[in-house]
Amino acid sequence: MTEVDLADWGARRRRRFAPDRWGTLVCRAVWDETADMRSFFLTPQDGSRIEHAPGQFMTIRIDTPEGRIERCYTIASSAARDGGIEITVKRQAGPGARRLHDVLVPGEKIEALGPSGRFGPATWHGTAYALIAAGSGITPMLSILRTAADRGMDLDVVLMQVVSTPQDLVAMVELDGLARRLPRLVHLPTITRGPGGMRPDPDFLNRVIPDFATRTVLCCGPRPFMEMVRVAAHAAGVPDDRYGEESFDFSAPPPEALAGGDARNRTVTLARTGRSFECPETATILAALKQAGLPLPSSCARGMCGTCKTFKHAGEVIMAHEGGIRQREIDRGFILPCVSRPLTDIILDC
Repeated sequence: MTEVDLADWGARRRRRFAPDRWGTLVCRAVWDETADMRSFFLTPQDGSRIEHAPGQFMTIRIDTPEGRIERCYTIASSAARDGGIEITVKRQAGPGARRLHDVLVPGEKIEALGPSGRFGPATWHGTAYALIAAGSGITPMLSILRTAADRGMDLDVVLMQVVSTPQDLVAMVELDGLARRLPRLVHLPTITRGPGGMRPDPDFLNRVIPDFATRTVLCCGPRPFMEMVRVAAHAAGVPDDRYGEESFDFSAPPPEALAGGDARNRTVTLARTGRSFECPETATILAALKQAGLPLPSSCARGMCGTCKTFKHAGEVIMAHEGGIRQREIDRGFILPCVSRPLTDIILDC
């Protein structure tokens, strides 16, 4: 049995885990939520604290037999607790989640970047919320509810948890406890298969959440599910500034405009290697990098995670990101190649 250091029980002044560079996390505990969903408790190796807002995510580096990859996982734990984070990962066919399930055990170390992202009440304000989740989309919703309970907030919130079978429901016992701490929490577990199964559609949402149109709606789940909820919310009259969603379903990459027509080519030079390649003004720099066969770590390809963040020595780009880079980093000269298109010739520090 491992002896616990007495210092672990005392109050300590700790610096902040730097969100803009890779750091090392140590796995401290692992437990199963369902037959195919597993939670991991991770703490910074250097003893720092992780400050995050509910709904944010971390980008994790995973070493697989095929090589190193980066994947984004939402933080499921309360933002009021900064000693470490929980991520809850569904075992899927891809190499990232499968590898975490197979090898991430207490004592193992991984590299992480973040927290990042702009999903949750810190971005989507409201006086009442509808949190609508399918499958592993429950993770940011748990962070929101756990944070509200830990901070003693009187949150008016409806949680709809959509799963295939009753065995797929996550944190049912904990949600009962959270409902005692959050008296205005209404939990609507929704089963889609088997006797009495119900597949949600816009009519169902408006029926089970009668004041759906007056709430701030936050949705997380597979892309077709989110598209249904988005259509239902807009049809009900929910304005854009009261509807938010988060997804790490990157199986369908965002459309990339390639060379063609009158698109002008710009030269992108990699300062460290001296390599250069052509990038049309209508293409992202990351897409051109990959087309040229040059490596650059990347994950979301949507400007969310910050994995591909690179310093730009010279040149001008147009960049439309989704929270993966901070304004002070942009001011210092950093860009996200995944969502940056060249306006001039470019020199990158890679």
